[in-house]
Amino acid sequence: MKRDKFKFLKLLSEYRSLSYELKYVKEVLEEGHIEFEIYYRQWCADNGIDLEKLNERNQRRVDMTFIEEKSHKMRQGLALKEFKEDAEETKDLRYLYKALARKLHPDVVGSDDPRKDEYEDAFKRATRANETGKWGELFDIVDKYNIHLRKYKDAIECLEFDIKRIQVELEKEKSTYSWLLYQTETEEQKEEVVKQFLRHLFGWNG
Repeated sequence: MKRDKFKFLKLLSEYRSLSYELKYVKEVLEEGHIEFEIYYRQWCADNGIDLEKLNERNQRRVDMTFIEEKSHKMRQGLALKEFKEDAEETKDLRYLYKALARKLHPDVVGSDDPRKDEYEDAFKRATRANETGKWGELFDIVDKYNIHLRKYKDAIECLEFDIKRIQVELEKEKSTYSWLLYQTETEEQKEEVVKQFLRHLFGWNG
């Protein structure tokens, strides 16, 4: 039991770290996608590259690129779905949500209790996590409010799935040209990212 508990806590720490990283990357890319679009179009204009003509000449290649990317994402999604089903097949962790509800439900906490808003927010998070199968979020709340875990092995398998889900999402976000551009430090590196993008999308050989 102690070994399972230690492994669970180790995985929960990894989940939290990955969650923070994913949140950071997504926040960066909210502006990063726009910045990349502006930068690469301006670079093409400054270097006499006609994007409309490139697109017309390479329409089939552009279409195939997007089809391949969509197919890759679908394969990732199916693999995760199978992994999730395996993790959930014999697992019954509903008792955790019930235990959280007994402790955090707004009806349980008095209106004058200073923890009311905190508990209400935590209960909403737990409900969303339970409904969407985001186990890491649920276990994060479970750990914070000292809810007893009866089945560490079951929790470990579900948490491993959620870690895998976030890793896949991080990989997808960090493979974008917007992220690559954000990572650059010099003008030469920025130009190389744009050139890679043009080669990838249009087969450009300039």
